[in-house]
Amino acid sequence: MASEDLFTGIAVVIDDEIDKAGAGINNLISQIKSKKMPCITFTSIPDDDVIDHLDGISFLLLDWRLNSEDLSDSTPGVVVPDALGHYFVTENIVFLKKLRDKLFIPVFIFTDEDKETVINSLRDNDLYFDDKPNYIFVKNKAELKGKTKLSTTIETWARNTPSVYVLMEWGKEYSRAKNLLFHDFYQLGPSWPKVLWRNYAADGVDPSSELGEVITRNIHTRMAPFLFDKVIINKRGPAIENGELRKVLRGERFIEKNRLPTNSIATGDIFKFAGKMWINIRPDCDCIPNRNLPNSSLDDVQLYLLKGDKLSDAKLNKSYSKDYGHFNEQDCQSIIFSIDEGKSFDFRFKDITIKKWSELKDNRIGRLLPPYITRIQQRYALYLQRQGLPRTPKEAVFNTAQVCTCVERHTEFASGFGKEGCEGGVSFDFVAS
Repeated sequence: MASEDLFTGIAVVIDDEIDKAGAGINNLISQIKSKKMPCITFTSIPDDDVIDHLDGISFLLLDWRLNSEDLSDSTPGVVVPDALGHYFVTENIVFLKKLRDKLFIPVFIFTDEDKETVINSLRDNDLYFDDKPNYIFVKNKAELKGKTKLSTTIETWARNTPSVYVLMEWGKEYSRAKNLLFHDFYQLGPSWPKVLWRNYAADGVDPSSELGEVITRNIHTRMAPFLFDKVIINKRGPAIENGELRKVLRGERFIEKNRLPTNSIATGDIFKFAGKMWINIRPDCDCIPNRNLPNSSLDDVQLYLLKGDKLSDAKLNKSYSKDYGHFNEQDCQSIIFSIDEGKSFDFRFKDITIKKWSELKDNRIGRLLPPYITRIQQRYALYLQRQGLPRTPKEAVFNTAQVCTCVERHTEFASGFGKEGCEGGVSFDFVAS
């Protein structure tokens, strides 16, 4: 895969020497334009309002030394090394932090400064890490002069940074599916949002939420199967420790409360109160105000909660099936691995608690996502309809006529007992000694 195929869209370049004769940045811009990529240029750090409009760009190139006096070395929250105690460092750090908080895009810092000094400044401000791939790339401008060195360097870096590679590949397919969806629906009827909105409103559900769900489902359906390059993703790197593995799995199945809209209630919402975890299993269609009560609000919505107890590592290990990669569960329980602070919980079905949203909204810690919450709902439905069966006598399973050959292991049980079971589950006769 060529880099021009990987990085599609618009490039942004920030350098105060743009268009100046002999400036190295002009060669880099020429290399970008030779790939037929649109390029937006700035001669200074853009305003905060501009950052909001950078969403969707392919990557950003930033000159480390920009002549600006907007900020001083004393800006709160910014650490400036003595070797680079200048205003341009402070301004760059503040900009990169704002960019990080709003967007996830590759950032390439090209500079005439010493690379390690630049990296040290980024590292001191939690923008660069030694023990994992970074989305910020630092290179000297002189190393990239030529016709294709920029694209080759970018491609090599992206191939060594799986998260950036996946972002670029996923982003291209998402954009294609999104445009296809809106084109299809426009052809069906230009007023399709109004048609669906009125239908949802008449049904008494939240039109905004339902319209968003329809769009998301249709985009997902139109996205082609992904063919990520396993060589790039599995490229050798730092060993993945247990803690990091649990964090990634947690992110795959659990959303923190600060990522959820405050006015959104859904199946899978998890709350923490009275020293326990509680998970809402009420269907999404019921997690809305009662349409038959005009004065009903979100605060009145009743949630159906199952209680969960934290599992110790010992109990977790004991219930884990190494052969199948899941946890052995009884009909009356469901185990959820790695949610709150990486801890796992055992949710029991025997009792269900009903509480209003107004009582719980300040105690929500996040939301369990499908298919995990769907599985809990399914298991709970089976639990409610389970049919009790008579016990099967153990004498019918084990042959009581067998005599255990490992009597020595069980001599301590011999006194006072007629029959016992050995470790292998075989019944045997004891002879008192």
